[in-house]
Amino acid sequence: MDSTIMDYNLNIRAIFWRVEKLYSNQEIISRTYEGIKRYTYRDFSLRVRKLASFLKQKGLAGERIATIAWNTHRHLELYFAVPLLNGILHTVNVRFHPTEMDYVIKEMGDKAIFKDKDIEYKNDSITSFILDEKYDEEVEVQEPFAEFPDVDEKQGAIACFTSGTTGKPKGVIYSHRSVFIHSLSLMAKDVLGISSSDTVMTIVPMFHISGWDTPFASLMTGARLVLPGPRPKAEDIVNMIKSFGVTIAIAAPTVWIDVVHYVEKEKGDLSPLKAVVTGGAEPPLGLIKKLSEYGVKTYHAWGMTETEAIATINKSDDINRLSEQGYPIPGIETALIDVDGKELPWDGRSVGELVVRGAFVTKRYFNSPSNILHNNTWLRTGDVVKIKEDGSIKVVDRLKDLIKSGGEWISSVDLENAIMSYEKVLEAAVVGVPDEKWGERPVAFVVKKPGVEVTEEEIINYLKSLNMFAKWQLPDKIIFIDSIPKTSTGKLDKKAMREMVKKFIEKKG
Repeated sequence: MDSTIMDYNLNIRAIFWRVEKLYSNQEIISRTYEGIKRYTYRDFSLRVRKLASFLKQKGLAGERIATIAWNTHRHLELYFAVPLLNGILHTVNVRFHPTEMDYVIKEMGDKAIFKDKDIEYKNDSITSFILDEKYDEEVEVQEPFAEFPDVDEKQGAIACFTSGTTGKPKGVIYSHRSVFIHSLSLMAKDVLGISSSDTVMTIVPMFHISGWDTPFASLMTGARLVLPGPRPKAEDIVNMIKSFGVTIAIAAPTVWIDVVHYVEKEKGDLSPLKAVVTGGAEPPLGLIKKLSEYGVKTYHAWGMTETEAIATINKSDDINRLSEQGYPIPGIETALIDVDGKELPWDGRSVGELVVRGAFVTKRYFNSPSNILHNNTWLRTGDVVKIKEDGSIKVVDRLKDLIKSGGEWISSVDLENAIMSYEKVLEAAVVGVPDEKWGERPVAFVVKKPGVEVTEEEIINYLKSLNMFAKWQLPDKIIFIDSIPKTSTGKLDKKAMREMVKKFIEKKG
């Protein structure tokens, strides 16, 4: 029997209606090169309509548009104006190498580029616009666009490419529907719980996975939105949290490590902050404890480009359980499989690959006809996990980062977290390197906290004292470095670290 419910497209226009009609007096705060920009949702909505007219005048309505930009109000306006005109906003990773930018822009078939003024990338074959005050003036003189089309919810809205650490970047296109549903899920109390009483700071880059859709979720519910602008440092983040009363902020663990270090060193103030959302890597226990001392809760999220960012969340009050990636958010289902694709039980002991399906999970990459789903149903994540009986997920490692030594597996994640629990260590990363006898052996990279001395023997003895690892699981070598290499999305760049180990061994040899 057919439904009696009216057809209603879950699209960006449906979000924009709420922004414009319901929360017109709420505020957006953006750090820019020119200073702090503050304006209301009403002003923002008018700018979006004028920008839409600007795009139409330039022959760009309904086209694929690339942005190479930071978290600013100008970028946010494009988040709405482009898909509202039935175009696709392609957010290009600011930290991509120019050859990678060339590749993804050509692959997507973008018709124009909007970029911040500090972006040196040039592409003479495509029209480019600089997001500056002159651009503001050109947009401002336009007549507001009157009526946006009711775009089919299954049409593409936002495009993003993976970081390409294991090959060329792969494109994912998020539909209007997936953006709407994912953003709506983030508002649930058991997920992020974003509400109109919050002041939200999106620090995760808007050039990757739409800032985890937190800008859309914030505007959908009428929250005050704070955007930290170009190349924000820990000092900028702490000052904005204090100045604008930020209650919830979203960033990778590496950002919060820097923030906590700055607060400790400079006596900074995080008092307005109630919660931080972090993901991309497991947050160290020491970081969680330090944030807790400041009265800040940690929400541990897991996701990937292929799941439109956040797919699971852990908001446990038990600090010792926050290493778990938590429970699937509404719209996501999970399962556990072995190497042959056979489903494994949720018993908290069985180890297998996490597979997911849901309302915002990718089924194929852009420009690829191949369905990437396992059994045409599940997306293989590449994460090795355990799932408890109640459905809580614990990532053991990435398939490609597990270290197989003498036929036995060593978790690089477990070693990293153990090393980072030592009071003298700021950051750590562990990789497997080839070994003639054992196949692979673990090597650790360690960043010391400023002003302290620590030795390799000291760290090894600390690991032994934890009584967590067999002797053969301990790192063969600890290499002290000034900073851990990161990918363009802020994750540990283990490919680069393996090359570093190789050069280190060659130099020693």
